[in-house]
Amino acid sequence: MTIVENPQTESPSVDTRPAWRRQLPALNSLGVVAVLLIGFGVGLLVGRTVPSDDAAPAPDSAAVGFAQDMSAHHAQAVSMAAIELDRGTDEQVRSLAFDILTSQSNQIGQMQSWLQRWGRPLASTTPAMSWMTGEHAMGMGVSMTAGDGVNTPIMPGMATEPELSKLRSLSGSAVDTYFLQLMLRHHQGGQHMMEYAVDPQHVSEGYVRDLAQQMINVQTTEADTMTQMLAERRAAPLAMN
Repeated sequence: MTIVENPQTESPSVDTRPAWRRQLPALNSLGVVAVLLIGFGVGLLVGRTVPSDDAAPAPDSAAVGFAQDMSAHHAQAVSMAAIELDRGTDEQVRSLAFDILTSQSNQIGQMQSWLQRWGRPLASTTPAMSWMTGEHAMGMGVSMTAGDGVNTPIMPGMATEPELSKLRSLSGSAVDTYFLQLMLRHHQGGQHMMEYAVDPQHVSEGYVRDLAQQMINVQTTEADTMTQMLAERRAAPLAMN
């Protein structure tokens, strides 16, 4: 006698991951844009909760410079994360990219909200990181170029246009690995600004220092994760540019 198994009696495997992580493979470009806009909008709302009676920091202050330059630094990280979400295939790497995209777009929103409240330009009109003094500023972004033949100052860790073009041209495991290399260097390069901004001697606004410390905490953990992921792929980290 032939025994026919009843598929309904088998215990189905249960995916215990959060719903948004289960949906990552289906996240398309429009979904990435929607998530980015939501994160940015939430950041704007959070940024408006700062004390309204606080005097606006001076235009050349570290608080203003940090908000302007870190917004630009974050914007590139969000852009690279969107590329990974669109072209990558490794679920762990894409989950990390999703975390970076959502958290940093939220932080951009907060910093842009501060700048609006302070009546300061959203983008810096001075050389990158010129608001930093002392040993923190030595060899930093004011003397760096994008490497594309144009004398455009960039900040430590930021990818050049040729590197971004390469990232966009890759797919599958190759884009996963290169994304990790670029983003790890990006995180490491941004540490200088964050460490400067958490120092009360440089920034008097407590809410600015709090956000800078939050960035340090999150990005240190993410950098450790990316270092491990690259080691598992036998891929070397990129040297700081």
